[in-house]
Amino acid sequence: MQPKPSDSPSGQPTEMMPSGTMEDLQPKPAPALPPRTPSSEETGEIENAETRLEEAKTVKYAISKLNDFLRWFIAVLEVTLLIRFILRLIGADPKNMFAGFLYALTDIILVPFQTILRNPSLVQNQAFEWSTLIAMAIYYLVFWAIRRFLHILISNPEESTT
Repeated sequence: MQPKPSDSPSGQPTEMMPSGTMEDLQPKPAPALPPRTPSSEETGEIENAETRLEEAKTVKYAISKLNDFLRWFIAVLEVTLLIRFILRLIGADPKNMFAGFLYALTDIILVPFQTILRNPSLVQNQAFEWSTLIAMAIYYLVFWAIRRFLHILISNPEESTT
């Protein structure tokens, strides 16, 4: 038995492509859908996400302000300790109101460092205070580490942390 000319070898009939222009073959655009109103559940999720974003921005702002405060505080602390070091180096009289106040104020801060090294002195009330210099270095490093940690907390992963 011979196959009919209209049959293909696979047994499926083949048809010719209808004659027409290429524009007839272009896909028709989908009809526009009416705007959909979000359900109450979706609205709640959107509001919840917005609330979380606002809270995150508030926390980031608060940590940034704390970081600014720490920068200011360490600057004041370092300058105060530097003034004490200079006054002790030149032999300022502790009975003087300003020098006495500064020594009393910074003695509290220097308590952990007082006995690290002996302070060489040739004249009464004059000394090269190694403990003050060591305290300045240690306090700077501690505050630098805290500020660095706070910066890492609020930075995005893509941001450079240097």
